[in-house]
Amino acid sequence: MLAVSRTRTVIAQVIFALGILLILTCTEAAPQLSFGDPDLARMVEGTPTTPHTAQYLIHRAVFARQAIQLGRFLFHQDFAERTNSGCNGIPCDLPNPSATWSPPWSKFEASSCATCHSVPRNSAGFGPKTRDTFTAGNRIRTPDLFGAGLIEQLAAEASEDLALAKATSRPLVTANGVRYDTGLGVRMGGSVNPDLIVRPFGRKGVESHIRAFASRAAWLHLGLQAQDRFQCPNGDRNGDGRCDDLVSVGLDPDGDGVADELTQGGLSLLENMLVNYPIPGRGPITAEVRRGERIFHAINCTECHRPEMRVRQDPRIEHLTVFWNEQTNRFEAERRFLFDLIDDGYVDPDRQRPMPLAVPRRQPFVVPLYSDLKRHEMGPHMADVSDEEGIARSVFLTRPLWGVGSYTAFLHDGSARTLQEAIMRHGGGAIQSRKKFAQLRHRDKQAVVAFLKSLILFSVEDILTAKIPITRGDVP
Repeated sequence: MLAVSRTRTVIAQVIFALGILLILTCTEAAPQLSFGDPDLARMVEGTPTTPHTAQYLIHRAVFARQAIQLGRFLFHQDFAERTNSGCNGIPCDLPNPSATWSPPWSKFEASSCATCHSVPRNSAGFGPKTRDTFTAGNRIRTPDLFGAGLIEQLAAEASEDLALAKATSRPLVTANGVRYDTGLGVRMGGSVNPDLIVRPFGRKGVESHIRAFASRAAWLHLGLQAQDRFQCPNGDRNGDGRCDDLVSVGLDPDGDGVADELTQGGLSLLENMLVNYPIPGRGPITAEVRRGERIFHAINCTECHRPEMRVRQDPRIEHLTVFWNEQTNRFEAERRFLFDLIDDGYVDPDRQRPMPLAVPRRQPFVVPLYSDLKRHEMGPHMADVSDEEGIARSVFLTRPLWGVGSYTAFLHDGSARTLQEAIMRHGGGAIQSRKKFAQLRHRDKQAVVAFLKSLILFSVEDILTAKIPITRGDVP
């Protein structure tokens, strides 16, 4: 039965990959690396002028959007059956004793990124309770990765704002109005660390860049050692997840008999996919939802869960999201291309014709995040079992609420069964808003919940397969 199950899984993955490839090849030239390539994790990094490499695919116009899908395929790659993928530093014939969830044949805590980021289906979504992981004895609910590129950019620009404010002896306030020298203040584990680097990834705010976050997760949960993290002689001084100098190729740091488990090129494909990942959408906006949103503002939940923040330079080449169309009574998608084609004089050697660069326009974009990307004291009813990475057990980064309406468990550990329970467990800096919520009439509480449930995630596969049609923006 196990063999049959595994065979069905492989067949399903192949069908899914071929389906995506068919969609892409209907409108664009075929990629230089097929979706069936078994070793995307070991792809050569290269440059925008070296064909058949990650950077070439990411930057050259014909392949740029397909490179996003290659990264997506790698995100969903099941490494459990691959003998050359690494085993978390333990003998490969033994299961990981600390695994919290994995198929019976997996040697890892997870067999793919999508093992834990599993809802909505075939998307970089959240993990249900059965996918919880543990760090330092603390239970962690797997968050979704929608809009990761915009979150990274918001944090990078906030860090720039804080550095400038410090240099000019002004209060530490960002262009989006978030003040970091109040609340927990500037200290290790405070609102922001003394280096004034805003770290938006991880529930404690531990990584500043998607690339670093991805390589950390690859090791902790899949047993894959990224070259940039483990084969980097001079380290990663700025914490962006990329080795500052050349990596040492051919090393096997964990001694499991597998070298170069996740190359720079493989990590770049993952990073590029997440930078361009769709943002959450909105469900039907009823009168109750509008009233709930007004109440959400009135009780000052927006002090931390800021509805909008603006990036000065959008890093993406493509924008995707969904919305509910009241006229057609269905979900529809919005897509916008955010790049220009730049002729840098390069001639593709395979096609013997110019191949322009796809360059992000880097224009401003308003991000409906519902977060301030700042750490806060949240009180004893949300506290972890223990401190983690120098951050107190009751201190957490404000969780973005865009997409919260799709979640099935709430708070950083998934211990709240309902949105109302999650609100009522807020303490510390949020205690006044919690008290105001508690004093609301029942119908007003329900309106707030209805508003939050309108902030939704969606299956990216539904857009790629046209189940959710693109009707706004750059329409096929």
